[in-house]
Amino acid sequence: MVSTRTQIKLEFCRRTAANSRTSEIPDMAAETDPDLKLEIAHVLTIDVVAYSMLLIHEQSRTMAELTRIVRNTARFRAAEIEGTLTRLPTGDGMALVFFGDPEAPLECAMQISAELKSRPEIRLRMGIHSGPINQVRDVNDRSNLAGAGMDTAQRVMDCGDAGHILLSKRVADDLDPYSRWHPHLHELGECEVKHGRKLTVVNFFTDTLGNPEKPTRWKKAAAPAHSEAGSRRRIRPATAWTALLLALVLVGSLVAMWWARPLLAAERSVAVLPFQDRSETGDQEYLSDGITEQIINALAKIGGLRVPPSSAAFAFKNRPADSVTIGRQLRVGHILEGSVSRSGGTTQVITTLSEVASGFQVWAESYQSTDQDILSLQNEIAKKVAKALQVRLQPKERRQLGEPPTRDPVAYDLYLRGRYLLNRRTAESVEKARALFQQAVQADPDFALGHAGIADSYIYLGKIGAISGDEAAARARPEVTAALELDDQLADGYVARAILLNDFEWNWPEAEADYRKALSLDANNAAAHHWFARHQAQLGNFHEALKLIDRAQMLDPVAPLIRVTRAKILFMARRYGEAVTPCSEALELEPAFAAAFSTLGMARVQQGDHAGGIAAAEKYVEISEGSGWAQLELAYAYAVAGRRAESERIVADVEAASLPFSPYDRATIYAALRDTERAVEWLAKAIDQRSVDVVWIRVDPRLDNVRSEAAFQKVLNRLVPRSSGLAAD
Repeated sequence: MVSTRTQIKLEFCRRTAANSRTSEIPDMAAETDPDLKLEIAHVLTIDVVAYSMLLIHEQSRTMAELTRIVRNTARFRAAEIEGTLTRLPTGDGMALVFFGDPEAPLECAMQISAELKSRPEIRLRMGIHSGPINQVRDVNDRSNLAGAGMDTAQRVMDCGDAGHILLSKRVADDLDPYSRWHPHLHELGECEVKHGRKLTVVNFFTDTLGNPEKPTRWKKAAAPAHSEAGSRRRIRPATAWTALLLALVLVGSLVAMWWARPLLAAERSVAVLPFQDRSETGDQEYLSDGITEQIINALAKIGGLRVPPSSAAFAFKNRPADSVTIGRQLRVGHILEGSVSRSGGTTQVITTLSEVASGFQVWAESYQSTDQDILSLQNEIAKKVAKALQVRLQPKERRQLGEPPTRDPVAYDLYLRGRYLLNRRTAESVEKARALFQQAVQADPDFALGHAGIADSYIYLGKIGAISGDEAAARARPEVTAALELDDQLADGYVARAILLNDFEWNWPEAEADYRKALSLDANNAAAHHWFARHQAQLGNFHEALKLIDRAQMLDPVAPLIRVTRAKILFMARRYGEAVTPCSEALELEPAFAAAFSTLGMARVQQGDHAGGIAAAEKYVEISEGSGWAQLELAYAYAVAGRRAESERIVADVEAASLPFSPYDRATIYAALRDTERAVEWLAKAIDQRSVDVVWIRVDPRLDNVRSEAAFQKVLNRLVPRSSGLAAD
């Protein structure tokens, strides 16, 4: 498989070869010296805005702090270790010249920009270009760099203001085909630079990084010129009439486009925000959350709509942000909001649909429902949303939206209570959720979602070690089967079965078939893309895994777990520097997200940043309240750092306290200590106990020290799928 990074490199080389004779700002010396050696470099120029306005001591302090920030970025450190970076001071900034990696300057710029969010007094602008450079001798007879690549990066940066990350068109064209970059590239047009030359410049920004405002140069160019001579010039009558007619035609065209406009892709997307509990007692949150989730599920069945999953919607619960801002963050055209209040046997649901671009309300509805009516309420709301957005329902979708998930209101209420607890994701809450799902299927044995809820509960309890993998599989297996027998169009049922097959049964071919089945039923299912990406990475198919996780992140842009999975895939692909960024992004979304600190610690340790890795692992232990799993990851970090005594002390403490832990983690510690015999012994125990993390054994870099040993290969041969009877359809 060819990685995304390699594809970008190949595409860049192809374009460079085609354009090598027509560089945007040619270096005349390079053209006349036949012995001059040209190289293609990827240049990031950085400039402190209004540097000369600072006092001398402020200039020194600013440059020292900027240098510290830049040197501490993961991309800078990785390139230095690889020997692919040259640094050049530029008076009021610096230039970083990367070799071999077209993505490196932009990744570094993002990391610098993220760090500067806490240092608003340092105002930077940055420019990026890829092009030819050559070695020269400066006035001090020292080696330096020059050429079109350096010049153009400087000119691109000069077009921007504070906060801007600007790219040349050449760089943007190389990155644009890839989903990681495409949504954040915004072409500005031409900018006149030194000597009257013009460059096409692209502005890079995300929801949290970069500057989305147009640079001053473009604003000035757009402003009408007012000269004294111009103010006296009179428009001839013919010219005035022509201008008036053109204006009328333009206005008429705009009005026609407004009334008969085709809906854009963004307009055919809607996010459902968590409905508010407006009941007098304030104890119906499970109902308001449940109705929200069921409306999302109903809308997801409509093929003409893109609907962010419930995890994306609930990320904004109780956050002080207006719906327009949230809509932009979720990249949707419309927002559905609502409230729920229950009194006696009647439930009132109020909904409003708003357009993100204008902020205008499209419609508002109020529903008075009995407990029986509420079973089909979410489907009715989904149909009204589809109608408002002019999405034509297919016959199959109409049938699905006409069928409530169950005919029993008691079963439905128990199910909603169970989902509410399941989403809290603690061992105690999940066990309570399982009991409620069990009661729901006792009330209605044909309730497919109830059976799926039981399966989800056992799978989660198995993955966190609350029950053994064998017990989780044995208890979840019949519930998954029952759910899919009752509803063979239940995409989430296939995802649950695929996780069971992959993580507990080690039946990878059938797991893949179920993931593909889920995606065939719901191409916008973020969970299916997410878990399928993990599956592909576990098999070493990193290119395919990154494509899948990119799609998952596009569908659910605010899910920290998806970003951590991206980091884990990059870690397993041994792209440690790149793995740091999505961990940091996940922690921006959820500062106490334990999984992000776990993966961040492993990535930094493998990078050689032992202190940073240990600090992240310690944070993981703190957030996890000293769990055995977390403590062993800290022990691993100490082992890699050469602090064997501290590593062994932690292992002894975990055993003495009888804390649950993963034998697989014990194996990684002994692999780091190059104790092959004990590493293989603990891997065998992990396989015997069917630890869920064994699925990473083929690709995990933590086992590289023992991977070539014959004993390791023998253990690997024991990784045999268990027959489960969960044959994929």
